Amino acid sequence: MTMNLYLLRHGKTQGKPALNGHIDVAVDESIQSSIAHALLKHYSFHKVYSSPLIRCQRVAELVTELKPALKLVIEPRLKEQNFGDFDGVPFDELTHEWKRLEQFWANPAQNTLPNAEPLQQGYARVVEAWEQIIQHCEQDTLIVAHGGPIRYILAHILGLDWQNPQLYTTLAIGNQSITHIQINKFEEQTFFSIKSIGTPLIEK
Repeated sequence: MTMNLYLLRHGKTQGKPALNGHIDVAVDESIQSSIAHALLKHYSFHKVYSSPLIRCQRVAELVTELKPALKLVIEPRLKEQNFGDFDGVPFDELTHEWKRLEQFWANPAQNTLPNAEPLQQGYARVVEAWEQIIQHCEQDTLIVAHGGPIRYILAHILGLDWQNPQLYTTLAIGNQSITHIQINKFEEQTFFSIKSIGTPLIEK
């Protein structure tokens, strides 16, 4: 049995640049609509999983409104990392904390931000959700998520060190891009094949 899983990173969020984690920031509705139409035009899938954050859930809802036969599952464990006291705060308001931010970017696994979710905890919850999705996957599926969780899933599949800072600073997963993973189930085994990473869906 062969199935395709399409991991969509949400569109560019509104507002000033910031570490947007658990904060519920929106994507412009016209962009969400364009993403939904492009998904259904270029990809075929029968089930949709989504993070509950509005930047993901809204586009998942639009897709299922356009194609009511699709089943939508909201999966809280697919949320982005929680960045604690810095979550959603514009960078231009954090100039006094720049040294701490630079330490975090240089080694996020070892430099947890104030009151933030440790990287290990975020990785573990996303991988747990991914394993459950794979276990029940029987058809082509769309997963609407965030840059961090998509990187966690790729690290898990490829056996990479999820603590490696380059996974977050060098591996580009752009907004409204598709990462295509194919799975083959044979008896009790599951085999993975990564077909593409961060392929742009539509013009930004």
